[in-house]
Amino acid sequence: MNPKLRTLQIIHAALCGGVFLFALVTIFLNRDNLYFDANPETSAPFNPIFPIVGLITISASLLFFRNVIAKIDQSAEAGAKINQYQSAFIISSAFLEGGALFNLVGFFLTHNSFFLIFAVANFIFLLLKRPTRDKLISALQLQYPDTEAL
Repeated sequence: MNPKLRTLQIIHAALCGGVFLFALVTIFLNRDNLYFDANPETSAPFNPIFPIVGLITISASLLFFRNVIAKIDQSAEAGAKINQYQSAFIISSAFLEGGALFNLVGFFLTHNSFFLIFAVANFIFLLLKRPTRDKLISALQLQYPDTEAL
């Protein structure tokens, strides 16, 4: 396996692990005071910001990743393509992690489990983003000699 792909998988596992552990801690600390309120009129005025940021980070992550991958020069060597993929992946994953953590903080501050929905949505997108050999080949449109190095 390519060391760069293995590095991306380790980074992905660390990002997912951090979000998951923070979610467990916040749920554990708030387990006695939980409530669910999706009505923005009955919650604090800044509370609608949390879900909006969660949705924006999902969109930004997808758009950023697609734009960077589309700009990769197909005539470049595989190593250069993988480096650009690595940068796009890390920044895209950081958007998703940020959205999840932001909503977990909203949940922690307000005890409103409504924010967990958006944290889980960001987390699921982050989980699905796991880098694999096939995803790398597909995204970079690599051909035979280059695919053997992965």
